[in-house]
Amino acid sequence: MLDGTICEDLIADIKRFEKGIDWYKDKGVPYRRGYLLHGPPGTGKTSFTLAIAGYLDYSICYLNLGGGRLDDDSLNRCLNNAPAKSIILLEDIDAVFV
Repeated sequence: MLDGTICEDLIADIKRFEKGIDWYKDKGVPYRRGYLLHGPPGTGKTSFTLAIAGYLDYSICYLNLGGGRLDDDSLNRCLNNAPAKSIILLEDIDAVFV
């Protein structure tokens, strides 16, 4: 089970990120934030992400990397076309490194 402070810290970081869009625009950096949740299947990574998205009223976009047909350009297109205030959930990211 996750410690409540981890959830609070993550939500606080996301809210800080939301307020920092001007910094990204000024630097010409893509306005994205990433978190890596790791652990064996069935440990609650997806459920945790869904709970955070629900709390923040964000959409979820599922992107399965296990299909094998995704190259750098198509991945970049998917990321750029995601709606604002959405979490892109990369499923089967370990399949990329096989």
